Amino acid sequence: MRAVVRRLSGAVRVAVGVATVAVTATALVSCSDGHIDVRSVASPGWSSFGGNAANSNYAYPSVPDDLALRWSRPTGGPITAPITLSNQSNVGVTATTPSGCNLLVLDPNSGRKNFCKRMRDGVAVNSLLVDQYDQPYIGESTAFLAFNAGGAIRWRMPVIGVPLSSKFVAPGVVLAATTQGQVLLLDTQTNTFVAPEVRLRPDIHPEDGLYGFGDCVTNGPRCAIPAPAAVDIGAERMFINFWPNGAIASQIRALDYSVVDGKRAVREAWHADIPGGVIGPATLSADGKTVYTYSRLGQIYALHADTGKVKWRFENGGYGFGTMTVSPSGDIIPAGVVGAPLKMIHDAGDHAEQVWQRDDLKSVSLSTLTEAKTAWTVVRDAGKDSLSLTEVSSTDGKTKRTLPLPDSVGFATGVAVSPKGQIAVATNIGKVYFFDSKSEFE
Repeated sequence: MRAVVRRLSGAVRVAVGVATVAVTATALVSCSDGHIDVRSVASPGWSSFGGNAANSNYAYPSVPDDLALRWSRPTGGPITAPITLSNQSNVGVTATTPSGCNLLVLDPNSGRKNFCKRMRDGVAVNSLLVDQYDQPYIGESTAFLAFNAGGAIRWRMPVIGVPLSSKFVAPGVVLAATTQGQVLLLDTQTNTFVAPEVRLRPDIHPEDGLYGFGDCVTNGPRCAIPAPAAVDIGAERMFINFWPNGAIASQIRALDYSVVDGKRAVREAWHADIPGGVIGPATLSADGKTVYTYSRLGQIYALHADTGKVKWRFENGGYGFGTMTVSPSGDIIPAGVVGAPLKMIHDAGDHAEQVWQRDDLKSVSLSTLTEAKTAWTVVRDAGKDSLSLTEVSSTDGKTKRTLPLPDSVGFATGVAVSPKGQIAVATNIGKVYFFDSKSEFE
């Protein structure tokens, strides 16, 4: 959808221009013909599962030197999906609650609810996808929904299964891929099909939205797609963890969605069978040339993104949470099991090598690497059940600072970084913590 910007004079034109930049940041592209592209794209910030379309959990903003806990609040139930931070630093979180809201969008200043919703089963495994207008997208059993920034439903699309944490695949186009293997590309404004619907498996159960859902936690055969896709928007290709019908294990499958002969369609580019099968989501390198994945046998595989051929295999000793963090320079922090040592490996092209390992840091979270050459993670305090947010150097793993998470136990779902460098984390027992520059709230 495109809106025509008419010529405005003097101070009015300046005021409109400033307001537009403040709201949309760099997400909108101005053209010399006087048009502004208003199609939905990923919000600047931590807009989706994995922080971006690649699932790389990498942050470019600088984190303030005076970072401190601004607020914390419970959600009323366990949190299993990573949280998101929009361009306006609003916190998106889902939780398994016995009653009341299980989807919440929280204000960054105090943690108060901007809005909250009671959604169907399946929502708690999902992270919100947020566009440049702070409009969220999320799935629940048998439906994929788009909200406006105030929480009103813009549209609802019926689906087969539970849509997983979603991604934008092009300006104005959102991907909904479900646990039963349905793949939909939808126009973000009109809720119409941008490409014909694809069903990757014949054994679908439209009448049972939760069919096979229990297998998604363990990556079992009844769950066709158990994890969010990684997307290369420039190459118009997505990478999914997929279990073919009747196969003995899951695989990485690359699906192209480019326009051919004037029509967009989803079609297989290649698939790669990984010994033991695939665990967790695929992760894409910043240059789009490499796809990383875990095997059920505890190895990390690097695949050529254009062909699916194996570049190297690294004996990781387990797959932990089945997720990882990847920097543009090829530094990788695997998310181990709860309490595993924090370590970093490096993609050296034809092999991977371990850079450092901190046996004294018991990691309980997916980590986030930053452009400042540091990594943020949540660790279990020595000799205690409590947790702390910790920053280490990505060069040698040395600790730079530690910030306690009061009244915390269990593990965290990840570390989200806002465009302002604020940090939000959530623990599995259902508590959200928000860190900001002291100068912003003291």
